[in-house]
This record gives sequence, C-alpha cells and structure tokens, in this order.
Amino acid sequence: MQLNRRVFLAQLLLCFSLLSIASTAIAKEKSAYDLLMERAISKPHEVELARKGIAETSIDRAWERPCPYRELRGTEEEEKEFLYHCERWDDCVSVSAQASVFTQAFFQNHQRQPDDQVPWKLYKDGSIFLLNPSDFKWADGHLRQHALKFAEDNWRLFEGRDAHEASDMVEDKFWQWCSAEPLTLWKADDL
Repeated sequence: MQLNRRVFLAQLLLCFSLLSIASTAIAKEKSAYDLLMERAISKPHEVELARKGIAETSIDRAWERPCPYRELRGTEEEEKEFLYHCERWDDCVSVSAQASVFTQAFFQNHQRQPDDQVPWKLYKDGSIFLLNPSDFKWADGHLRQHALKFAEDNWRLFEGRDAHEASDMVEDKFWQWCSAEPLTLWKADDL
C-alpha cells in the first residue's frame, strides 16, 4: 500500500513538474506580434548610439530598425536636427530597398540574350521602374538617382548568389553610402 502511495506521489510530482516546465516554455515563446513590436521600438543601446551621433554606422542591419533619433529629446534646435536624422534614416531605408530591386533588375536584364534585353536607357532613367522626373526631386530623389547608378555599377552582386543574400549585400552597401549623406539635403527640402 505504501509503495502504491509513493508511486502515485512520484507520478503526481512528475506531472506538476512537466506542467510547470511547459507553462514556462509557453510564456517565453514570443508571438509574431511581440516580435513585430520588438522590432518597431528602438533598443536602449541604439538610442545611446543615436545620442553619440553614430547610430547609422554602428547598428547592425540598421535599415531593418526604426530610427532611434525619434527617442531623443533636447532643445528645439536639437529636436529639429533629430528630425532631419530620422528623415534621412527613413529615406535611406526605403531607397535601399529600391536599390536592391533596381540592382536585381539590372542583373536580370543583363542575363537575357541581347535580342531580348530591354534598352538600358529605360533602366538608367528609371522609366522601366515607373519613375518619372518628379521622383528625382528633393533629397529622396537624390538617393533614388544614386540607387539607379548604384544598380548599374553593382548588378554583379546578384551573380552566383541567392537573391536574399545578394539583396542584403546591396542594402548594406547602399546604406553605407546613404547614411553618410549630409543632412543639408533634408534641411534644404524644408526651405
């Protein structure tokens, strides 16, 4: 009788242990919403890098992160500067994604037989991408113009690589150039 009681208690203890482990594991598992929210908010170390003015070059895969300058507060003049940083950040994010698309399109056109190639002029002026002259105005237009030139010069990044890997390389190289563009371009847009 006492043996049955001990076996029963051991099984009961094991059951409670398994339940507590399972509930802990479930609690630690993040939902897609949690992951999305985590990516949408700047992390403290990213805000500190923004405070030092080196966020663009020091955050790994910065083009996938929100602008940490939004979290900073200061004088009215400093906050305007933070706003320009974020405008540049957001424009660099969107245009670096476009640079990847442009580069892949240049690569694919180059891979075609000469008779099947779309005229290069349509790629160079952006009309193949449904861009018109008004898309090249202001600071983001300057970035877009560079993205087209970048794509023309760097289409080989897609050669022999997985498209996702090549796209990451394009975005990384474009980000390095874009994040160093002077804020005067964005300040001039406000005038």
